Amino acid sequence: MSSKLSEALLAALAALLLALALTWPVALHPVDQVIGHPGNDGWNHIWGYWWVAEALQAGHWPGQTDLLAFPQGGTLWFIDTVQVLMSLPLQLLWGPVFAYNAVMVVGLAFSAFSAWLLARAVTHDAAASLVALVAFGASPHLLGQAYNGISETVCAGWLPFTLWGLLRVLDRPTWGRALVLGLGAGLCMLTSWYYGLFAFLGGLVILGTRGVGRPYLVDWRAAAPRLLAAGLLAAALVAPGFLAFQASLGAPDALVSRDPGFVWNSLLFHNISDLVAFFRPGTTPSPDLHTLHGEELVIIVYVGWVSLLLAGAATLLTRRRRDLAPWHWLGLLFFAFALGPYLNVGGTYVELWGRRLPLPFLALFEAIPVFDRISHPFRFVVGVNLALALLAAHGLRHLLRDQPAPRRLLAAAAVGALLLLEAGLASPASLPVPAGRATIPDAYAEMARDPTPGAVLDLPLAVPNLERAVYVWYQAGHGRPVPWGLNDPMPRALLQNHLAVALMKLEASRARSLPAALPLLDLVVSGRVLARQGYRYVVVHERLYPGFKRDQVETLLTGVFGQPRRYPESRILVYTLPALGEPLGDAGGAG
Repeated sequence: MSSKLSEALLAALAALLLALALTWPVALHPVDQVIGHPGNDGWNHIWGYWWVAEALQAGHWPGQTDLLAFPQGGTLWFIDTVQVLMSLPLQLLWGPVFAYNAVMVVGLAFSAFSAWLLARAVTHDAAASLVALVAFGASPHLLGQAYNGISETVCAGWLPFTLWGLLRVLDRPTWGRALVLGLGAGLCMLTSWYYGLFAFLGGLVILGTRGVGRPYLVDWRAAAPRLLAAGLLAAALVAPGFLAFQASLGAPDALVSRDPGFVWNSLLFHNISDLVAFFRPGTTPSPDLHTLHGEELVIIVYVGWVSLLLAGAATLLTRRRRDLAPWHWLGLLFFAFALGPYLNVGGTYVELWGRRLPLPFLALFEAIPVFDRISHPFRFVVGVNLALALLAAHGLRHLLRDQPAPRRLLAAAAVGALLLLEAGLASPASLPVPAGRATIPDAYAEMARDPTPGAVLDLPLAVPNLERAVYVWYQAGHGRPVPWGLNDPMPRALLQNHLAVALMKLEASRARSLPAALPLLDLVVSGRVLARQGYRYVVVHERLYPGFKRDQVETLLTGVFGQPRRYPESRILVYTLPALGEPLGDAGGAG
């Protein structure tokens, strides 16, 4: 076995062990727990794994569903479709929770390993490149995306892999290397449209610095046709998915859309990039979405001073600064875009003569069609983290230039530990990443066995969007339609139903008892409307209510639908609505 292959295998093992440690102890419970905070986006993503697999097993491509946004349904491109296809064998064997967790762990591991691979190619130092492995694979931003349960953006490894493939073609143009580059670039784009754009911009930086600064190092006559072939291969891989994605956004019944007003408001008031947050140590993120909006999502752009100091050492100690030029330019370009459309410092937009101070992102947002769909500019920090990881590897290489191999490995391990310590104690990231309980209550399995069709309405209604997404995941247990979309506000059909509105008001009220007089006839009629609309079950999750509120909801619903079926272990009440033609209340205790 060659030394390079041995080094790569050891780096891959180190990356896997790092990913398992970052997500521990989910590896011990891969089908019962799900990586990510339970109040975040993980439920939507894990539902998508189940939905795509179910559609494929039924013999059709997943592009339309009547399982969400009941009773209309809609068009949907699941953003993790490629990850589902890659993990499909795992899902068929052990279920969607296992597949999702595997994608998250492998995504973190591959991000770490690909950063090592790229660093090894540019520093020619396997030991120093371990710093890049930890700096990128355990960067606070990626840990934040794992915390948010967004498996799409956790899979950042295709970005350094694509840039590594580009460097290989430039160093020695062969058709085999062009094939690897084309496949890597295509998968990078399909894994995440953001990362596909980042790879394109990173590739332009590398080509620009090579072409302008050191053109004599590349056999351009041989490289040009191979780069073109790689680009055409990537385009061929991406085109079907990208066209389907674009069509889904523009469909009249789109379940996920990119309305210009929504995107603009997200840029200005939610997905903010605070300049100070890139450099200020601390465990509170800025913006603090929990304080501002009551959300558990975190936006982490902290880049870390360990990486910055090592990058500074690389710049000061090297005598061949042109070797560092691509990564300097890459970091600066991505940092400029990561700041978003306007300069924000300390949570406040900087104004000049009464106007917000515009930044480069704004010009591209208004001029280039691709940019006007970007609602998360802070994700450009991934490029900043990658550039810093590579520069940090350079820095450690120069600091340990004359040291023996064992001492170099020991120093790299110490720096890696310091990077982890900084991520856990000096950034808003959580180490290890928290996990939620993914088991589906038995009540839903009984609903799946009910031959009478009909949708499921879970209560409480007034739960934050992302926390409420667990109701969507429970659909994997019952297979029936639900009124919720993905990250959408309250469905209009529920807002027009008097019983649903009464429940919302009841949940919002601080009163410890029901009003003396209730419009019972109106509520009974509204219950009949729910049944006629096609609802079969109303499920009350008692653990999500304060005790007195739970009693009020139960009293109200029992008066309308009759006695529920009780599931003490999962603390669930299930009200069964009658089928068409059945009088209201007759099915109340059915299972």
